[in-house]
Amino acid sequence: MYLIYTAILLVLVLILFLTWKEEIMARKGITHGVANKYWVLRERRKFVRFHEDMKIRYNRLGSEPKSSNPKMSNISRAGLCISTYEKLKEKDALDLEIEIPGFSKPVKLTGIVMWVKELRTGDGHGRRIFYTGIKFCKITPESDAVLITHLNTLKRPS
Repeated sequence: MYLIYTAILLVLVLILFLTWKEEIMARKGITHGVANKYWVLRERRKFVRFHEDMKIRYNRLGSEPKSSNPKMSNISRAGLCISTYEKLKEKDALDLEIEIPGFSKPVKLTGIVMWVKELRTGDGHGRRIFYTGIKFCKITPESDAVLITHLNTLKRPS
């Protein structure tokens, strides 16, 4: 009989110890448990985004250039985000020209539309605005060097 009471007491002490340990970790701000397997707060981006306003022109591959005036939202080593009045489609291939301050020739490259998101509010004239994420695909070594050189001179966003 004493053996059963001793076993129950040991199990209760073990449960109390584990609960106490979880409480200490929670107070230190350290999460521990099953949720960490499914929800890891980790940055998925490979490169830093810079909020830079540079002139950019684009047109879909195989189509005539349009007079669209996109505004650059941010840029990184691997892609950029623009806001435009034209709704582009995912996986559209684009010819891009980016005018980089301090360089005489624009950087020419090819990109693919990765995502498109419509803003809830339009501009002052009632036009719809779309944020478009573009991933760089084909870029010449010279253009790549100019882009990297410029990005290295920018301050990291805080």
